[in-house]
Amino acid sequence: MSVRMIAVMAVCIAVVTALVQVVLSPTPIGGYIHPGAVAEVFVAIAFGPIVGMVAAGVGAAISDLILGFGSFAPLTLIAHGALGFLAGWLGWKKGWFGPVTGWIVGGLALVAVYLIGEATVYQLGLAYALQEVPWNLVQVSLGIFGLLLFQLVKRAYPQIEGLASGPKFEEE
Repeated sequence: MSVRMIAVMAVCIAVVTALVQVVLSPTPIGGYIHPGAVAEVFVAIAFGPIVGMVAAGVGAAISDLILGFGSFAPLTLIAHGALGFLAGWLGWKKGWFGPVTGWIVGGLALVAVYLIGEATVYQLGLAYALQEVPWNLVQVSLGIFGLLLFQLVKRAYPQIEGLASGPKFEEE
């Protein structure tokens, strides 16, 4: 892993952490929704599946720790990491259809991880976990703004997709 990739990853973790915390909306059953998916999808599409997975998972988990939801940090790490990985894997450098597919598949993975984890590992029951599904879908739906933001940034700075990869030397 290159120093550049580590630096990009660190900045992306910080951006995800900040965006998760910038606007919190409590849910009626005790959790919260946030616009973190905007940053998570943007990062995954811009820098690929590894940076997307680490930045989304670690950034969202750090936010859980900071906001007092530390017991959910491991589940958040996996759920948001899945979103970042799948969005990056299916969408990085793949035109327009790939990022949309990655966002949808990654978002559904996030919802599934929370549903299964809350119902089984956290033993909150299926009824509770099902009540979280609509809120998680709302949260993931905000990722559309990450797709749009990426398109705007790429138009202004086409080299963005190469920032996380190592330097390339070409012979003149």
